Amino acid sequence: MTDRSYKDGELEYLLKFQNPLEVVTEHWADYELMPDVLDALIADATDRQDDLTLFPLAADAPAQKPDSLRKFLNVDLETVLPQIMKQKTAFYQTDLNYALDAMREGAASGDPAKQNFVLIFRQSGVECLNERDMFIGGTRSFNTLQFYHTQTREPVLAYSVELTGSGKDGLRGNLYQQDNHRLAEYAGRTASPYTDVTVTFAGGKEVRLPEKEFRYEKAADLKYLHGSIKEVRNEAEDETVVQGAVKREHDRRQEMPRGYFAIHLQALDEQRIQAEADRLSSALTDLKQPNSPDKEQFMAEISVYFLPLASQHDMNRLYEKVQKQVGQPVYFSPPDDTEKRYIVMRREERAQEQPERKPSIKAQLSAKPVPGDKPAAKTKDREVR
Repeated sequence: MTDRSYKDGELEYLLKFQNPLEVVTEHWADYELMPDVLDALIADATDRQDDLTLFPLAADAPAQKPDSLRKFLNVDLETVLPQIMKQKTAFYQTDLNYALDAMREGAASGDPAKQNFVLIFRQSGVECLNERDMFIGGTRSFNTLQFYHTQTREPVLAYSVELTGSGKDGLRGNLYQQDNHRLAEYAGRTASPYTDVTVTFAGGKEVRLPEKEFRYEKAADLKYLHGSIKEVRNEAEDETVVQGAVKREHDRRQEMPRGYFAIHLQALDEQRIQAEADRLSSALTDLKQPNSPDKEQFMAEISVYFLPLASQHDMNRLYEKVQKQVGQPVYFSPPDDTEKRYIVMRREERAQEQPERKPSIKAQLSAKPVPGDKPAAKTKDREVR
């Protein structure tokens, strides 16, 4: 390839891929008997541009270090997913039951499109997204992923789930850590527009109609005409674009290093407590005046999302971290009438935390003179001895 002269358009096309050589060698066998084999291959590939949906693109290369995220293979999903939830989701924990039910149905279907999901654990609930639908712009899965990327600052935990089996040993699968922002950006670049809906009825009949026409009233009419609805499948303008995006995502995560779930869980636990300690320490040190009802104490409320997930051991660790970070004695208040809890610093202890310091020599020299001050008289030159 180095002996060939390339047109700008050809170079631009080839450099869209993470590995241009991979694209060329994949098609070599189809052209090797032709004269000017390389010219024919590249000219044809550049004209068609079909490979943009089949091979990893340079724009999709992860920005973070490749070892920052881990994969956990063949894990018991009914055991590990609740453990992740208890590190993040304080309310609406029953959402996970609905996600597990969807996974059991997907495992029983035998359809690969129903066996890959993305779970988003947030403070109030768990989102379960169909992976294929994430790459169809305008579907619920696509819109939900984009919402947590652009519409909220709430940090979430995201994982891809790839089912591997379901039986007497429970629901099993491969779990992949995800950066939800990177995944949303990738889906935003690669998704094909949402155009139609295919409705399958219990009797086997299928009806395809524009997605904008499929509403509650329309579904009721279809049930009356054709019987109960068995499945609703979202359709893209170009399914090959969707499948290409899915394949590139699967190829990318296969290269992720393998991790150990117990270590990952310990890291989540430490991050949860450290994040709350940082927030409380900052809140206490930012207070200029006591804010308790009697105006004698500085108070910072412990997050309502932290308390339901915290054991007594977690509270002890939180206390130790906050006291170390503020450098002064702190106390936990007992729950008030609304079950709120605070971490407290007394006025007299806060007053001692930062004793008045003498300005540095540099600060004194750079200080502006006070109006009315007379400049110091110049001294006579001293005799050199």
